[in-house]
Amino acid sequence: MNRNLSSKKLGFLLFLWIQTVFAFAQNNVTGTISDAQKQPLPGASVVVKGTSGGTVTGSDGTFTLKDVPKGSTLIVSFIGFATQEVNITEGGTNLQIVLVEGNALNELVVVAYGDQKRRNVTGAISSVDSRSLKDLPLASADQKLAGQMAGVQVSQVTGAPGGGVVIRVRGSGSIGAGDDPLYVIDGFPVTNTYSRYSNPLAAINPSDIESITVLKDAASTAIYGSRGANGVILIKTKSAKAGVTSLDVNYYTGIQQIPDRAKIKMMNAQEWATFRVEARQDLAKFQGRVFDPATIPADYANPASLGAGTNWFNEMTQTAPIQDLNVTMSKGTESLRSVFSAGYFKQEGTVKNSNFERYSFRVNLEANPHKLVTVGVNLNPSFVNRKIADSEGHFNNSLVTASYLNSPLSPVYLGDGSYNNVITSTDLFSNANPLSILLDTKNRQSTMRALGSTYVIVKLADGLNFKTTFNMDWATTKSDFFRPSFVGAFRAVPPLPATGVTDNTTLLNWLNENTLNYDKTFGKHNLTILAGYAIQQEKFTRTTLNGSGYADDVVQTINGATIVTSGADVQAWRLLSYIGRVNYAFNDKYLLSVAVRRDGSSRFGSDNRWAMFPSVSAGWRVSDEAFFPKNGAISELKIRASYGLSGNNNIGNYTYIPGVTGDNYTFGGALASGFRLNSLANSNLGWESSRQSDVGFDASLLKGRLNFSAEYYSRLTEDMLQSVDIPNASGFATAITNIGKVENKGFEFTLNSRNTTGALKWETDFNISFNRNKVLNLGNKTQILAGDVNSNITIVGKPLGMFYGYDFLGIFQTQAEVDNSPKQAGQVVGSVKYRDVNGDGKIDAN
Repeated sequence: MNRNLSSKKLGFLLFLWIQTVFAFAQNNVTGTISDAQKQPLPGASVVVKGTSGGTVTGSDGTFTLKDVPKGSTLIVSFIGFATQEVNITEGGTNLQIVLVEGNALNELVVVAYGDQKRRNVTGAISSVDSRSLKDLPLASADQKLAGQMAGVQVSQVTGAPGGGVVIRVRGSGSIGAGDDPLYVIDGFPVTNTYSRYSNPLAAINPSDIESITVLKDAASTAIYGSRGANGVILIKTKSAKAGVTSLDVNYYTGIQQIPDRAKIKMMNAQEWATFRVEARQDLAKFQGRVFDPATIPADYANPASLGAGTNWFNEMTQTAPIQDLNVTMSKGTESLRSVFSAGYFKQEGTVKNSNFERYSFRVNLEANPHKLVTVGVNLNPSFVNRKIADSEGHFNNSLVTASYLNSPLSPVYLGDGSYNNVITSTDLFSNANPLSILLDTKNRQSTMRALGSTYVIVKLADGLNFKTTFNMDWATTKSDFFRPSFVGAFRAVPPLPATGVTDNTTLLNWLNENTLNYDKTFGKHNLTILAGYAIQQEKFTRTTLNGSGYADDVVQTINGATIVTSGADVQAWRLLSYIGRVNYAFNDKYLLSVAVRRDGSSRFGSDNRWAMFPSVSAGWRVSDEAFFPKNGAISELKIRASYGLSGNNNIGNYTYIPGVTGDNYTFGGALASGFRLNSLANSNLGWESSRQSDVGFDASLLKGRLNFSAEYYSRLTEDMLQSVDIPNASGFATAITNIGKVENKGFEFTLNSRNTTGALKWETDFNISFNRNKVLNLGNKTQILAGDVNSNITIVGKPLGMFYGYDFLGIFQTQAEVDNSPKQAGQVVGSVKYRDVNGDGKIDAN
């Protein structure tokens, strides 16, 4: 009994001793973080060095950290200010921490597979954060990059709501494999291979984006191997921070109008009739006869009485509203951090009967079930509905363009309010009413998309972490088209047979990555090592049903058709990758980075399936040298250089094997269906490769108030995917192979100034770039014609895709001018005068 009682007393004393030691070893830390003007800094990060524990300051700049071991060091950071380390000694309550203005070189930026201080980056990257993006009311994240970065060209090629943009990073370098950059969302490379109408980033709410980083040189993009040749765009979404609870609601609305300078100038009815009368007068003069006013058609006889008539551009367009609502809830503790957001965006098109509507949701959760383990999940489902108007391009496929060819004399509506179904006047074809076609044709598309990722990070040892991720991109799209019999078509007045199309696609893209990351400092040496393995697969399916022979216009689904034809497409690709990177810094001023990726792709030929993409870059922080002047004019100066190889694997999923197409045969006098080859195989077909070198410097002047970057690059794209001519004896005229070279060279300059840094903050950004593109080799071809009616030409020694056509000099005014000028057969006074480019006295294709 005494022995038992003694044990209980001993246990109780031991418990008190542990609690006492724990109390002396732990410390609650509180404080306030402000700037030099004593203004509080809300959202400043406070992290216990060497741990994952931390918090951020509240709206008044205060923070609280519980159970912080004494002797610890706090790392305090805030965008625009120098990171500061604070040692915790006795007490640790009511700390007053003042951050000093930093410079852009000290900010953390997102790079491939992690974050890095900008001052330690040795590659060519540009980035923008949420502060620069939040006030731009645009539907898609890529639209927000316009004008933001040197060397990144953003072109709005479509005015359709929800439509994407064309982005070129340091010029175009490919003919057959595309020039689009790789998009990586929270570490997950996504594709846009099969999207016909909608931009793939349109499914992501721009308000959920924390930052966008563009990797431009091979040293930065080689880590993405066979997909990095055209640059990489990294998109990081927002995540919760420990110690912060917030509810944000944002809403805006507005209207969109076509500016006057962009409106098509249309003839009114009076001008059109006058033009037709003058055309007859010119014809009589050319034919050497007296003009007879009686030959003027009745509808043109009195132009002054016709007035304005119908402006078809105005009839097809409208002033369109736009609205955006976003709600974000965020809560974070040291053990659990969460973000929930929902958004609604709707944009009506300036072309009638077109719009884009998006419902988006996002859940981001991160937890620490153990001090050595971090788990997280990111889920981003979205629903997009679109009304599509075929409003762009040549009149053969653009309803709006075709409407410009209609007579302004024809009214839109008849006297009873119904559509005028025959739009014409003398000298013109009869067309269906374009407004009726636009409003009464059903062309809708709905997309459901879910981007999801999960990850686990395990701390194996001091400085050594293991991370495994699983990512998935699932999307399904349904398109419905129905043209009723009463609307007609271009140059075909109604009634016409009704037609319908139903198109269904499904995309599943998944990725598993496993990486080891080692980050350790030994005295003056800092070493970061990344090693990893990744496997990715994408499968796409499409089913299309075309219907005709509808009994009426009431049942508009495909089951209302009596004749149905179908088509299907199934494609897939796989990618297996090994990743490695070493970053080394000596004394925080001599920087070296070496990276390599080895890709095995199902898209490459069986004899050329694997590819290696290495890179190396180095930097020298000259301002840290003892000989560098310490006068304060230049506070930071870093010189950097890089060289590397990246690839472009967008060569098609089955290009290396012979293609098969359906065809008919005759057996015994009877017709039989079968298949035949339509292309040759190429087992050596591989990726396009880009070798790129880059030199530049980053400077911070006037204590971080002025930041300047400049660089020169040279990129050589080799082994371009091209169709080459082959002997007809092979049974084919051309074959696909890797051949040809294109060079891009250029300069980039970026300037940022912090003009005021107090309560009123004013910053200025400026960038400019110069790119020169030249074709060096086209294999056995001298030129490549492409585009609508061969409107583009590519020639060795010239840039890719130059405009190709006759050079208009004016109108022949006199017969003497016609007689003394190079011309085409049949040209007379009043016809177009073209420039004789090569001086041979002829106007022809040369």
